[in-house]
Amino acid sequence: MAVIAILLVALVVGVTAKMIWQNARVPAYVGVQDGKFTPLPSSPNAVSSQTDDAARHVEPLPARATQEETKAAIEQTLDEMGKNKLVKSEGPYLHVVFTSAQMSYNDDVVFWIDQDAGFVHYRSQSRVGYSDGGANRARYDSFQRAYLTKKLTPR
Repeated sequence: MAVIAILLVALVVGVTAKMIWQNARVPAYVGVQDGKFTPLPSSPNAVSSQTDDAARHVEPLPARATQEETKAAIEQTLDEMGKNKLVKSEGPYLHVVFTSAQMSYNDDVVFWIDQDAGFVHYRSQSRVGYSDGGANRARYDSFQRAYLTKKLTPR
């Protein structure tokens, strides 16, 4: 009986350690290559404007007149949403980490501004777990509503 209890505790500790490690590191799927995001995983914990999967597809957002105006609108919207940190902003690419209030799970949101096409592509994925309970889609919906009504103000 004691051996089973020890094994059970070891299993719980191991799973918890893996989740903490996974939640703390920037995953390999974050980034963009030639204007394309990494394909979504088979798990339902992600959304993207560059997927053919209708259940996980979100519409790209309209770009503003210039890349700088678009980035400013994205950053202002993120500031208003809160609970996120801008990790990287280089040219047309932005990487943001949102942290959930209850469990402090990290979700990666990336933006790719395709100024020539007039779109901002969006990808959001949870770092931990199989299902996100619709959190990534809800975040996109909130972001989209705020971004579309954004009037640029000086930073």
